[in-house]
Amino acid sequence: MLALLTRRRIMTSKFTLVLLLYITLRNIQHTLASEDSCPREENVINRTCLKRCETHEDCVSRKKKCLCDGKCGMSCVNKNIRCKAINTKISNGKVVIFPFNQFGAVAKYSCVDSYKLVGLFMRVCQGDLSWSGEEPECVLNTVDGTEKNQCGDPPTVHHAEHDGDKSLKGYPNGHMLDYRCKKGFSARRDSVFRAWCVGGGVWVGPNMTCSHAGCPLLPQIENGRVEILPPSMIASKAQYSCFQGFHLAGRATRTCRPDGTWDGMEPSCERDRCEIDAKFNMVVCNQPPSIENALHNAPREQARFPAGTELMYTCRSTYTASGYQRAMCKGDGTWSGPKMACTKSDDTKPETDCKYPGEVSNGRREGQDFRYPAKVTYFCNEGFQLIGNPVRECQINGQWSGSLPLCNPIRCEKLGPPLNGFITGSGETYNTVLRFSCPEGYKLVGSAERRCMSDGEWSGQLSRCQVSTNDPQARPETQRSISPVTAPTQKTGTISGLPEEEAWEAPCSAQPPNIENGRRVYIGWKHGDRAKYMCFQGFRLRGDLHMTCRFGRWVGSRPYCDEIFCPNPGKLENGKIHKKGQIGKFEFKAYIVTIRHGDRLLYECDRGYELDGASGATCVDGNWSPIDKPECKPGQHPILHKLWKPIEEQAHSNQYYL
Repeated sequence: MLALLTRRRIMTSKFTLVLLLYITLRNIQHTLASEDSCPREENVINRTCLKRCETHEDCVSRKKKCLCDGKCGMSCVNKNIRCKAINTKISNGKVVIFPFNQFGAVAKYSCVDSYKLVGLFMRVCQGDLSWSGEEPECVLNTVDGTEKNQCGDPPTVHHAEHDGDKSLKGYPNGHMLDYRCKKGFSARRDSVFRAWCVGGGVWVGPNMTCSHAGCPLLPQIENGRVEILPPSMIASKAQYSCFQGFHLAGRATRTCRPDGTWDGMEPSCERDRCEIDAKFNMVVCNQPPSIENALHNAPREQARFPAGTELMYTCRSTYTASGYQRAMCKGDGTWSGPKMACTKSDDTKPETDCKYPGEVSNGRREGQDFRYPAKVTYFCNEGFQLIGNPVRECQINGQWSGSLPLCNPIRCEKLGPPLNGFITGSGETYNTVLRFSCPEGYKLVGSAERRCMSDGEWSGQLSRCQVSTNDPQARPETQRSISPVTAPTQKTGTISGLPEEEAWEAPCSAQPPNIENGRRVYIGWKHGDRAKYMCFQGFRLRGDLHMTCRFGRWVGSRPYCDEIFCPNPGKLENGKIHKKGQIGKFEFKAYIVTIRHGDRLLYECDRGYELDGASGATCVDGNWSPIDKPECKPGQHPILHKLWKPIEEQAHSNQYYL
């Protein structure tokens, strides 16, 4: 038995010795292989090398492993480190990083067509959190060293082809190529189908998109709009709708047929059956409501008021106003408001203080006395214009008259580059300066510099580039002027780059487009005529104020009217807020956020409390009128009945002061 145990111990010792010898040989082999494949260079420049290692056991931290770190050789590196962020974009090229920016990640650089990479095409995230090498750059790929006189391969347009020789490796300066869509595809008629080699290895144009052929775009209808979903494809649906105050006559939907035509006939928008005034060409209201002992701000001789007109009522001297003091002509020809009363002021009433009247952004207020009958005046800073009444008065009821005005930035109409020319600078705010220039062979006609003035107009005259008759290089041998091309966009509407003899000042073929919840004002549609846009009350204009007829098209960013909402007034301590509707009133919840122009709120205090302030408020162009919310204070006197009468009750009264 003893001999058997001794034999087992000897066998176990031999196995352990063999295992240790195997591990040692493996480590030696790993060390030799690592040092051979990833040697450490001495005096590495611009690098901080980490601890040198041969195996993972040489790294004290469990987070670090013995890894190859470029010129620093085998080093103890945390694989989870992240290198410093590098530019993910380069001029005329792109950068692809994988995986992310952790240790060992690779950043690969490439350039767009006609450009070549100068420098390393690949960089690596290193153990000292830096990237190997320097950032490369993309430079223009010259053609036989003659980049000023030749261009490389022309631009590629999907589903299109050009008429050039595909075997050519370069095109001379001034060469033109015409593009056309392949069979089964089409492009908009106002696209730029031509490309010019303008020198310096640069192609200008084309500006076109070849889409699957479908039906032609439908024109917008008068006093309405048409929306096509999806745009101009076979089986697309065209949905027609009319603006407020108009109704659709005809089918509301048309379908794009396989033969590329729209089925049905174009509908029209007819005006609703309301009274239309020939002068305003829109719905009008007659005389506004009369309020006892009150006056409104309309001219005495005016008898008819266009929809959207808003009037402000004030009480006669020695009378105090309470309630809502505005009236507005609605789209159905009736007045909304006012809901107010004028009560005789008590001459013995003690001096009244008004609350803080408020400040305006981008402006200032003059006047520090807030006691009845003090006044404060508002002014705007340079470059801003005042919207609203600049003067507010402290009334005997402790309320400020009117509402806080606004100081909006002064903006001029957006300007594009002149025909066949260039523009330097951007923007349309007050004091912005734009400079205009022309290419070689052209001379500038008009102002070389224009400034946005305080009246919202540009200084100087409209600029354009005209062929210079004194320049022998004005027309090359082809007798056609070569100009930089600007595609006809919604911003500029300018098609330049056409041969000079083909450019003409064509009138527009239709009226300027309408906008929903707003109206347009224009005189005609000749070249250079402008249409001005404005929104109805409760809406704010977004986009350009004007559109201009240029070379047969209305150009400029088509504006739209964005609805304005009033902020939620919050809770009324010791009271309730009700919203006035068409069939009564309901409790107004604090989570409601959609409060439109003309919506009315009524304030009501709990039993035992009295209202200190206005009994209601109305949303007017995104602001509450009056601005200040009332308070519910503990009552000390019997609750008074409401001081104002509905308009229907006043109609039977013979006491009028208007």
